Amino acid sequence: MAESRKEHLHRRLSSYWKLEVGNAALIPAIMVFLCWRADQAIGLGLALACVPMCGLLVLGGLYWRAKLHQLEGRFDTLDAFLPQAHKWRLPLLATTALACVLAVGVWFADLAASTGERWAITAAAILAALEYVNYYHRQLQHFDNWPDFQRLITGRGFQRAWMARDLDKFEEERP
Repeated sequence: MAESRKEHLHRRLSSYWKLEVGNAALIPAIMVFLCWRADQAIGLGLALACVPMCGLLVLGGLYWRAKLHQLEGRFDTLDAFLPQAHKWRLPLLATTALACVLAVGVWFADLAASTGERWAITAAAILAALEYVNYYHRQLQHFDNWPDFQRLITGRGFQRAWMARDLDKFEEERP
């Protein structure tokens, strides 16, 4: 028997939110491992650049968990999440901007960073910026879902992000 759209979405979100949260630990660990393996020193700069990236990955994971609960008829998780996502919007934007400044700085200023750390800081800053846009503005990720990918290649991609839509509704309903 064919899986319904709701069942497919439930199955997808059940693992997807865990993947996003897990990536908050996995990606920095990979960066540190690659620097260590290449005998490249790492310092505070990498930790600072990873903060917004990890924060946005956790935020995204919690959002998809809340959407999973909404799909199950449990609306309280999303109702509790949206005020937090709204509250963290500017701090995440500010720390993402700082990570981007740091990424430029490690390449052009005389900062004590190894080449491996420079690349890792740059990657973390870029990923943070992409995640910020992907959750708070436009859906950038299209490669993990065939209908999203089809929409992208037919020129109808980059729609308003799902979390951005939910935040728009949340902000409209606030007194």
